[in-house]
Amino acid sequence: MGADKHNGVVTYNRRPPQRPLLKRIQYGIWNPEERTFLGRTGKRWGVIGLIYLVMYICIVIFFSICMCGMLSVLDERIPYFTLADSIIGNNPGMGHRPLILEEESLIWYDAKDPKTIQKYVDNISEFLAPYENKSLLINQGANQHDCGMTKPPRNEVCSFNLSQLGPCSKENNFGFTNRTPCIIIKLNKIFDWNPVFYNDPDDLPPKMPVTVRQYINSTTSPEERRKVWVSCEGERPVDVETLGPINYYPYPGLSEIYFPYDNTPGYLSPLVAVQLMNPTLHQFINIRCRAWARNILLTKSLKDLKGSTSFIIMID
Repeated sequence: MGADKHNGVVTYNRRPPQRPLLKRIQYGIWNPEERTFLGRTGKRWGVIGLIYLVMYICIVIFFSICMCGMLSVLDERIPYFTLADSIIGNNPGMGHRPLILEEESLIWYDAKDPKTIQKYVDNISEFLAPYENKSLLINQGANQHDCGMTKPPRNEVCSFNLSQLGPCSKENNFGFTNRTPCIIIKLNKIFDWNPVFYNDPDDLPPKMPVTVRQYINSTTSPEERRKVWVSCEGERPVDVETLGPINYYPYPGLSEIYFPYDNTPGYLSPLVAVQLMNPTLHQFINIRCRAWARNILLTKSLKDLKGSTSFIIMID
């Protein structure tokens, strides 16, 4: 296809020969007269291939230089943006277990039916597995130790012994079989965030529950009061009436020895086990658990829930 050659001279002003459709397709792919493939000779294909090869090599080199430059200013442990400058912000949220994604925040079971209980027990057990088995951690928990009331040195973290959760254990099915279920509460991790404690018994928020106030007043040393306090209450007046008494294990708070979180390998978040001692049966109970610190702002919007976590429980 294309130009005819007369006496070896290409003349583009001459009309190309008329060929059948299939022949034109065949000549479009390979023209034996001009020895072209898809309209180009081997030399022209070679030049185009070389141009693209050089172009992509240059792109790879420039991209590699940019990536090396960017990675050289980043730290594997320290985020570039932290606290208020980060997307997460400096106001931590809370989480709870059990949390079945298909059921979202609903906990509904029959205490006489082991099958309805087992999924919640398994969910909590899976969450607590790294606390119980250090081999599941990146460094097998080699840098963990019992801190007592003292913060650990750099590159070391405090262990969290599950025996502190008292009756809220896997052996007791986390209280579900006795109609006294345990909910595990944690504070979400924010890099380099330090809580400002409510550690003065004479300067506590008016809305802080009486049980937490009583615990703070019962402490005998300032170190015991340096905690992010945790409390759980019914959302509405009817929920308050049906919720019943609550026990906290090991205490209604998260010790300062676990703060700030700095991405050290082997770190495990502190936990509070909230046990419902006598919830009303056969009724939905809306419960909200919140954290208390001077720099934790409580928001109740479901779109931007900060400083608390909520769930619904019903026991048959």
